[in-house]
Amino acid sequence: EKPLLRTAPAPMYLLARLVRDSHYKVVITGEGADEMLGGYDIFKEAKIRRFCAAHPESTRRPLLLKRLYPYLPGLQAQSPAYLKAFFRSSPEDVSQPFFSHRPRWEMTAGLKQFLTEDVRQQIKPDPEYKSLTAVLDSQYSSWDYFSQSQYLETTILMPGYILSSQGDRVSMAHGVEGRFPFLDHRVAEFSAQVPPRLRMKVLREKYLLRLCSRGIIPSQVTARTKQPYRAPEVSSFFGHGLAYVDEMLSEDAIRRTKLFRPDLVRRLVEKAKSRASNLSTRENMAVTAILSAQLWSWEFLHR
Repeated sequence: EKPLLRTAPAPMYLLARLVRDSHYKVVITGEGADEMLGGYDIFKEAKIRRFCAAHPESTRRPLLLKRLYPYLPGLQAQSPAYLKAFFRSSPEDVSQPFFSHRPRWEMTAGLKQFLTEDVRQQIKPDPEYKSLTAVLDSQYSSWDYFSQSQYLETTILMPGYILSSQGDRVSMAHGVEGRFPFLDHRVAEFSAQVPPRLRMKVLREKYLLRLCSRGIIPSQVTARTKQPYRAPEVSSFFGHGLAYVDEMLSEDAIRRTKLFRPDLVRRLVEKAKSRASNLSTRENMAVTAILSAQLWSWEFLHR
């Protein structure tokens, strides 16, 4: 029902169908555990970035950034200088209220280059995030940095994406209802009082939750390295004979929807077809965004 930047809702849709086919209508899920108790990579990322910014002359500290995403080979091949620049790890960056999330937001904002000039003129730029600053909690500036990161993740990404596009929209498509014990207000209130050092001990995410689950959950689960929920992107769309992909990304279709620049889309598609494994995270997001927006536009506006 709306364009997407990530493909994760697709397998969640299939999982919800499996639940329904297994004759269940209600499921308990773990949404909220990462937000409440410090499980996301972005919290670890912000912690390392602050560590690097404390000694900007260090050449060893930026190497820690490679520990963040071992499943992204492109990032592993980058130099420390590139990593410092990409992750905005300077003393000047640390003072910004949205320090933890700005690299992610700016990478996503780069997708606007594919939009036509007419569409871009209708989008009001807010480079300093003034509109977001205006709706922050009045106590935000007095919180510790870890809590600030959690607040941004909980109030922005979770309701609009985790609980919507990757949650209710795909589960309720099959009549499956989710229940979220970690979002119980008592759990949230308790989690807010847990010191940051117990939410993430050094770089060990959800530390307190891991301690509490000992003897209840198998050690191979509690001790394993966290792996984000990911789904294939560009590799899902090319090389499988999917006629709708070629149709929706054709120059004629791009011109008809008037959302994207045909020249940039053509070059992106050519690269995706020839070097899918070498596409950056932003390029993978761009393909997903353009294709899903084309499908959405075609379904509701151009049929």
